[in-house]
Amino acid sequence: MRVLIVEDEYSVAQNLHDILLEIDPSIEVMAILETVKDTVAWIAQNDSPDLGFFDIQIADGNSFEIFEKTTVHFPIVFTTAFNEFALKAFKVNSIDYLMKPIKKSELNASLVKYNTIYNKQDLIDNNKLLQVIQELRNEKLKKYKKSFLVYIRDKIVPITTQDIAYFYVDHEMVYCTTFKNEKYRIDQALDRIQNQLNPDAFFRASRQYLVSRKAVVSASAHFHRKLTLTVAPASATEIIISKLKITEFKNWLAGI
Repeated sequence: MRVLIVEDEYSVAQNLHDILLEIDPSIEVMAILETVKDTVAWIAQNDSPDLGFFDIQIADGNSFEIFEKTTVHFPIVFTTAFNEFALKAFKVNSIDYLMKPIKKSELNASLVKYNTIYNKQDLIDNNKLLQVIQELRNEKLKKYKKSFLVYIRDKIVPITTQDIAYFYVDHEMVYCTTFKNEKYRIDQALDRIQNQLNPDAFFRASRQYLVSRKAVVSASAHFHRKLTLTVAPASATEIIISKLKITEFKNWLAGI
């Protein structure tokens, strides 16, 4: 089997390469590419691989853009640290998607799926993928909640979203803390609040915390390859980011 890897993080690409060869030493990795531009050029100049592994967020944009610039004549396994992208990618005519960090068992399952059900005549449906790309772009134009209503004594007062440092759960109740270190009860579930906020501005750090980018001071190493998040104003309890969410968090913090 000949494989093409599109991944801009060297360590992730090398890990994928090594696991592929552990599973099947006969696999030939034809190239490891980091950008949309290089991938489009490579596809135009080389024979098609049997299978591609495309990270969705790469150095110069989004790997979905590859399908806008050229026709892909081989099946794809999308890799991503972003759940929303993974679900969109799976709607496309790909054979599978893998969430980062990539696990050997899940990668092996994707290869088994490829070998079992893939029909060489079933090409990537570029029109369908272009439709998904447009849906993703439309989502970026989505209007997000600008304020939340809170009760202060006998009054209902709007608190603007940009004034909120983080939302959190305490004894099954949801609260927000503002940048002025004011605490208010929010009469909504944290999951629902998350769906109303711009994901570029707020990150679901854990089941208990939903954090504004502006509130993040630093992140430091914690036990078992986790991160401890420091925010301002300080949180009452530790905000721990699991090792499975670290790549997603770093990309979010960097604005990728």
